[in-house]
Amino acid sequence: MDASRDIMESAKPPRPPRAGGSPEPVEGERSSQPLLWTVVACAVAIATFSGITAWETHQDRVNTEVIYCTLFSGISGIEADDDGDPVPLSDQQQRLADQLGC
Repeated sequence: MDASRDIMESAKPPRPPRAGGSPEPVEGERSSQPLLWTVVACAVAIATFSGITAWETHQDRVNTEVIYCTLFSGISGIEADDDGDPVPLSDQQQRLADQLGC
């Protein structure tokens, strides 16, 4: 007996689809819904945490600007030379004050 003929004879014909019923769910479709919800939940969580991080960073920069501007305005008023005139800011301090918009 020929091996190729044996393989051909043992193959079963495909089953016809069920009549009147809903099609059987494919294994991929069954698992895609929980995966989709997981991806959506992760995307929402990432967006939320990114927004919170951006807001906290903004608040920190505003607070740092207020502290430095207060410091620079206080330096020129506190320090005075022998004649009583306020001491001007150093070049580095003046550049930083200009960058901060003080």
